[in-house]
Amino acid sequence: MNVVPDKFIRVKPESMRAFISSMFLKVGMSDQHAGLMADLLVATDLRGVFSHGTRQSAGYLRNLKERNLNPKPVTEVVQDSPATAVIDGDGSLGHIASWEAANLLVRKTREIGLGAVTTRNHHHFGSAGKYSRVASDAGFVGFVVSSHVRRFQPESSLGSAGGASPMSFAIPSGCEPPLILDMGTSFVLPRSMDFEEIFRQMPSVFFKSLGLGTVCHALGGLMAGIQSLDDGDSNWPAVNQGSFMMAIDLSRFASPETFKRQMDQFIRDVQALKPFPGEDRTLLPGHLEWERTKDWAIEGIPVGEAHRETLTEIGDELGVDTPF
Repeated sequence: MNVVPDKFIRVKPESMRAFISSMFLKVGMSDQHAGLMADLLVATDLRGVFSHGTRQSAGYLRNLKERNLNPKPVTEVVQDSPATAVIDGDGSLGHIASWEAANLLVRKTREIGLGAVTTRNHHHFGSAGKYSRVASDAGFVGFVVSSHVRRFQPESSLGSAGGASPMSFAIPSGCEPPLILDMGTSFVLPRSMDFEEIFRQMPSVFFKSLGLGTVCHALGGLMAGIQSLDDGDSNWPAVNQGSFMMAIDLSRFASPETFKRQMDQFIRDVQALKPFPGEDRTLLPGHLEWERTKDWAIEGIPVGEAHRETLTEIGDELGVDTPF
């Protein structure tokens, strides 16, 4: 889903933002929150992470329209200290509480060098890289994970314990694109037809996936308070997620200028290596997204047929004209 489609049309980011914002206004969101959702989802599209961009808005909008989620949330910092905080999302989309958390995290880290924030009582927060980038844009290292309520069946494979939880690290650089790892922690789903054969060939992949996924669940789920959601503590049926974010001020450990210069050299050294089979370039995580954002901001977002159909259908439901 995150491969540029063979056939697509280009949609200017400003047109897509206006369209997405209008739809969130239609289901009762405030101007501020509708604009934030549009900004975050379009920014995700611009990076080519189509799985978590505007294509997700159809499900979000229907949950808001049907009042499975709160369209008028009032987020609240329910626990606070110089280095930490807990933010309650008031039963809405995770983007709203998580964006607030990421920016609060930067302020705390700037003050004392380290910060950590959890969010709870909300729905999906999208791609984790949106929030880790807030830290790296401020010159800090960012780490973000999320998880959701899980109900296991005894007959399910151990592979399901990891889920598909997201994880992101963001590390600033100087002139080169920052190093940003933004990924789901599940590599091959256990229900895949060739799961057993793949497992026999590469068992370490699945054990690493299990480890990464369960760490996300422990930090971005259980520590963030999602177990209380499973116990019926939320009034909003679609609320099922939490998140954990941490930031580190590089200047407390090393000269930021020296670190960024060394990161730039490291990135350039990597780019001189031979690429993986079938690839024509050697790029570290985050580089391709950085390039796409620059280019597509001018050229427009490539929107494939399935993506376009999804947005057209929800636009028609809500009476909002599409930009294509």
